[in-house]
Amino acid sequence: MKQSKQIGKRIVDLAMIVLLPLLMAEILIGQEIHEWLGTGMLVLFVAHHFLNPGWWKSFAKGKYTPSRAFSTALDLLLLLNMIALLVSGIMMSGFVFRFLHIRGGMILARRLHLFASYWGLILMSAHLGQHMEQFFSLFRKLFRLSEKNTARTYVLRISAIVLSAYGLYAFIAQQITDYLFLQTHFVMFDETKMAAVYFNETIAMMCLFAALAHYLGKLLRKVGQKGKKEQSNGQVLKAVAFIIPVLVCILAAAKLNLPSQSDPWKINSAKLPEGSSTNTFGNGANPSGSNQPEEQTVPIAGGFVLIKGGSFSMGSPEDEPWRSADETRHTVTVSDFYISPYEVRQSEYTALMGNNPSNFNGDDLPVENVSWLDAVAFCNALSEKENLTPAYAIDGETVTWDRSANGYRLPTEAEWEYACRAGTTTPFNTETSIRPDESNYYGHYPYEIEENYFSQGNLTTKPGEYRQTTVAVNSFSPNAWGLYNMHGNVSEWVWDYYGEYGTTDETDPTGPESGTRRVYRGGGWNDFAKNIRSAYRATLPEDKGSFNLGIRLVRNAADGTGNVVSAETGRETEAGGKVLIAFFSWGGNTRGIAEEIQSQTGADLFEIELVTPYSTDYNTVLDQAQHDQNIQARPEIKNKVENFEQYGTILLGYPNWWASIPMPIASFLEKYDFSGRTIIPFCSHGGGRFGQSLTAITKLAPDAIMGEPLSIHYSGGSSLPDDIAVWLKTNNISTK
Repeated sequence: MKQSKQIGKRIVDLAMIVLLPLLMAEILIGQEIHEWLGTGMLVLFVAHHFLNPGWWKSFAKGKYTPSRAFSTALDLLLLLNMIALLVSGIMMSGFVFRFLHIRGGMILARRLHLFASYWGLILMSAHLGQHMEQFFSLFRKLFRLSEKNTARTYVLRISAIVLSAYGLYAFIAQQITDYLFLQTHFVMFDETKMAAVYFNETIAMMCLFAALAHYLGKLLRKVGQKGKKEQSNGQVLKAVAFIIPVLVCILAAAKLNLPSQSDPWKINSAKLPEGSSTNTFGNGANPSGSNQPEEQTVPIAGGFVLIKGGSFSMGSPEDEPWRSADETRHTVTVSDFYISPYEVRQSEYTALMGNNPSNFNGDDLPVENVSWLDAVAFCNALSEKENLTPAYAIDGETVTWDRSANGYRLPTEAEWEYACRAGTTTPFNTETSIRPDESNYYGHYPYEIEENYFSQGNLTTKPGEYRQTTVAVNSFSPNAWGLYNMHGNVSEWVWDYYGEYGTTDETDPTGPESGTRRVYRGGGWNDFAKNIRSAYRATLPEDKGSFNLGIRLVRNAADGTGNVVSAETGRETEAGGKVLIAFFSWGGNTRGIAEEIQSQTGADLFEIELVTPYSTDYNTVLDQAQHDQNIQARPEIKNKVENFEQYGTILLGYPNWWASIPMPIASFLEKYDFSGRTIIPFCSHGGGRFGQSLTAITKLAPDAIMGEPLSIHYSGGSSLPDDIAVWLKTNNISTK
């Protein structure tokens, strides 16, 4: 009976060993099979503990040797790991546990599941290694083999060494540490790799960690025996053997970025690299390391660079991936102008304006969170300080640009793109898919990641670092004309109002004479690569700022003539009117936020529902969402806001999908007339805040007034009610 029970234990353990590599290959076996196999693994895990009651009974009994302390730590971590897999798997389930209708926390659950899966691979393999001798003993009994067989022993050892070496290679090649410490939040799979190779690599990695645990256990037993002679050393060994594996997993778990009451964006500012230039506007320094062609750019006093005029194709070709419809390609000629190689520093802005509005703090970090009107005022203040003629005259909502003035100003949209491209015609001035080590952007999402999310066969740039903060203005290499951070770090205001490009050739264009939105360019630290392209156009009202939006200055190099008068298009605010909370939610996070807003305001609640809902499977909806965004689909909404005209303020909620709004929000914005109404966005996100969703809203509802938006990390945590209360007060929304 005892032997039968022992065999039963090993059969259960063997079944779990077989299931493990299959579960690690979700992309190969499909989501539904993965869920059923995962459920099977759960059943086997419960059976394993049911068949091993002695472990629980002896847990607090007997003496703990270093070997036993290490083994116990692994067992406890594995138990916690399996619980994490169980909870996160049920939350994400689109098949087996779909009947539970769990809402909310999908992104966090997926992050936890990914984290626990790869640590589970190590912990289960290590657990197997701890019991390797028992498996060998059972194997010998089943096949009636003698215990001592020198030849067989050497064959097994050599095989273990070869498999472990292969496992180490696979571990490095698959960049498993990125998953263990959540440097990337999705699984990359090489489509060119055969399934058999993938399974072989997984099995080899299991052998690697099983062998490491097996021989480490033997070493600890030997050391523990020696430690008996010196009791104090033995106690230290036991503590170290237990604490080290626990500490490693705790440090790794810190990478989960669980929501908390603390602000996850308060990160220490990046320091300047040793030997970096710290020049300000008056020192005449040329950026070191610049590789600009001498015939194109030369430094002038103040460190500015001369950009010689010329003609170029502004906008993007129709075959450029992830281009927007407003990037119509056309020929533009610009005259000579001077441009700063750097974004305006916080130290420069603070010294002149007496305040620092930035979200991140550091003298050499770019100033951000400035509005277009702030930027214009800074230009004039700097001009006056240096006894130059200010470029702008401000009269209420009308700003007049004196093109003959020699003072500081913002670049036009055409000048900015001309300088950014530096003679290139590719999506980025690097002429390749820009890497996270070449620019400060949301490095987890390089160019074209959207359609290559689950495989890397066609992805030219792999995911990399996401810094979650601005960096010093002279970070990274400059473009070919000596300009730093034209892609990423912070976006940069330009002069122009937003409008459609013309199709005819233009010379020194200045954009529409009036409008409701100003343009900013270049993308910021939290933008996906697709939104830091040379041709990408973003917009905001001229009185709004953002944590990823700053300033780059230019000056005339050629004599200009005439004035350019621009005035914001008059928009009458809808008098009074009720408040509507309209939202789209897939995983439940946005729904929870909307319901909390309603509980505080008593406003009407409207959930945007689709005629054809998105899949409940996370992986499938990721693909559907990027496809709809790529083709700018307009999913049909099945419900309707009754008497929409009664609402003057719309609190618009949505999850950040692929750094923008979900396309059902686009359908909603095009379905109703928002002229004169106030839109106040609230957005649930997993790390990118608003992405470019605010730009998408302003383009779709150009005649609406934009209120102060609110970004919520996942479902918001315990601070959600207070965060919403402050936001409502900021926007003058009445509460109960």
